[in-house]
Formats: sequence, structure tokens, C-alpha cells
Amino acid sequence: MTRYLVKRTLWALFVLSTVVSAVFFLVHVAGDPAAVALGPRANADAIRDFRRIKGLDQPQLAQFGSYLGVSPCVRRDSPDFHDGAGYCGLLQGSLGTSYTHREDVAAVIGHRMPRTLLLGVMAMLFELLFGVTAGIVAALRRNTWADTGLMVLTFAGISVPTFVTGPIALFVLAFLLGWFPMGGYGVGFWEHVRHGLLPSMILAVGGAATYARILRGELVETLRMDYVRTAHAKGLAPRTVVVRHALRNALIPIVTLLGLSLPGLVGGAIITEKIFNWPGLGMLTIEAINKLDVPIIMATVLMFGVLVQLGNLLADVTVAALDPRIRVGERG
Repeated sequence: MTRYLVKRTLWALFVLSTVVSAVFFLVHVAGDPAAVALGPRANADAIRDFRRIKGLDQPQLAQFGSYLGVSPCVRRDSPDFHDGAGYCGLLQGSLGTSYTHREDVAAVIGHRMPRTLLLGVMAMLFELLFGVTAGIVAALRRNTWADTGLMVLTFAGISVPTFVTGPIALFVLAFLLGWFPMGGYGVGFWEHVRHGLLPSMILAVGGAATYARILRGELVETLRMDYVRTAHAKGLAPRTVVVRHALRNALIPIVTLLGLSLPGLVGGAIITEKIFNWPGLGMLTIEAINKLDVPIIMATVLMFGVLVQLGNLLADVTVAALDPRIRVGERG
């Protein structure tokens, strides 16, 4: 198991480093961060000084090495810059200074991260609540109108993207009916939760639909197994047979999918936060892209990449723990 875990961790680090490298060079191709940060009224001298202070006048390879912390710092606004001898990159624990927020990127990320995590945790809870419930009901009522209706809804939930369901839900449930706030974040924890109910439910639609379809299929097959028939023959209550015997085995694929759902929640959070004006990492990412705030863009890509890789790693480890054949195959 240890060898399997080390191998998956190394692969996650390789993927993460590849993504970060690609985004770094692509961002610099998109335009001049100095001109965008200073605005259209900035003169040539101000743009030149900005580029010199931020190290943008150096070759891209030098900037990238400085960002990673493997080559001398090129950012003259960094306290670690000492005539090109200091280091001020990721290996030194520095994410740089935001061009637009004028403060340390770690502080900006630290302010926004809990908001995105709150939205993601709430969405995951809604995925499990709605997905598992719908899957159980559909399996126990298979080939009835309830089964058909739930499967149609799950198909729609998987097919319709967030940027369609989000505005519709915001208009109908918040604007017309007034059941939820019209976006925003609120003040205080319980206000944060209240404002996050609708966006987290929209964010959970795709995952809940996937869980429902998978659980329905697994539970239908499990209910046909011999040991379930034996439990019925022994006179056990139908509820006991379903909960203690059939459902426990049918939930195994759902457990393995929990880790894989994290990348979907992370990617969907960018669109969902924009629709509902939720001030998290997704909104910060969009703002940074519009303003070519390179340190913020790189930091959010890094954070999202870490979350995605952690989710994938969690899924791999869970599958390996549940199925020893995978570990045996890796050793072979």
C-alpha cells in the first residue's frame, strides 16, 4: 500500500507541476500585465517602472525560475531581493504580491479560501443527501413512475450545465419566489450558510445526479444477490435487509466517487461563484484573469490543482483499500 501511495503521489506532483508550468507561460502570452494593471491612462515610464519592480522585464525562463524559487529573485518589491542574490519563490513559501490588491497573495487566498471550502462542503453534503436518497427510492421502486421520473431528472441534472441551471434558479427561487437571497455572502456564519444554500445546491446537481444513477444500478443488482434472498428467507424485516445488507455493499462505489467529485466541485465553483456573486476563489480567479494579475492567477491555479489532485489521490487510495487486486497489480 505504501508503494502504491508513493507512486500516486509522485504522479500527482508531476501533473500539478505540468499544469502550473503551462499556465505560467500561457498567461504571459495573453498580454502585458503591467499595462493591464496600471490601466489605459498609464504612461510609458510608469509601465516600464512597474515591469522593472515586478521583474517582468526579465526573460520568461528567469521569471519562471524565480517564481519556483530555484533561481535568484527578479522581483525588486520582494524583501528577499538582494541584488539578484536572494530567492523569493514557491520553495521559499512565497506566492508573491498581487498586482491589483497590493498585498501578499497568501493573505488574499487565505481570505477567500474558507468561502470556497464552505460552498464545496455544503455542495458535497447536498450531493450525498439528494443523490443517495434518489438512488435508493429509484431502486426500491424500480420500473415504476417514481423510478422513471427520478432517472429523467438525473439525466437532466447531468446534461444541463451550471451556467444554465444557476441563472434559472436565481431568477425563479430567489427573485420571483424570494426563498433564497439574491446572491452575496452575508455577515456572520449562519448568514454565510443561508446565502450559500442555493449556490451549493446548484453546484451539487451534477454530482447528486451521478450518485443517484450509480447507486440505483448497484442497489438493483445487490437486491438480486443470493445473500439478500437468504436474509429475506430468514424472516428479517425488509428495511433491515436493505439497510444492513444490500445498501452497505451498494454504497462502495459512492465512497470511491467522493474523491472524484472534488474536481467537479472545484471546477464548477468558478462559474457558480460568478453567477451568485459568491466572493470565493472562483470569483477571485475570474477577476485575476480579467486584470491579468499573474500572482493571483498562479496562486489560484495552484490551489485548485492541489485540491483536484488531493481528490484524485483520495479516490485512488480508497479504491486500492477496498480492492486489494489493484495493489497486487501495481506490484506486478
